[in-house]
Amino acid sequence: MERYAEYFKVLSVPNRLTVLEILKEGELNVTPVVDKTDLSQALVSKHLKLCTIAGLVKRKAKGSLVFYQVVNKGVFKLITQAQKLIFSA
Repeated sequence: MERYAEYFKVLSVPNRLTVLEILKEGELNVTPVVDKTDLSQALVSKHLKLCTIAGLVKRKAKGSLVFYQVVNKGVFKLITQAQKLIFSA
């Protein structure tokens, strides 16, 4: 149960949802994510780290850069279902 709670806790932050939406495009490093948000590089990195710890995102080093990718695209179905549940009430 605790793992589920941690997963949903990570998804409960709007900026993290934004970061995940950007990662829908595929594997990206921090720079394009920063460019598409009003968030600082440090804040985007923090959100990506927490998403990685929760198992939502995986990281891969390529030279001096680190790239991030959503582990399971099913998370977007979960987010969509939550939106339907919340906004249909």
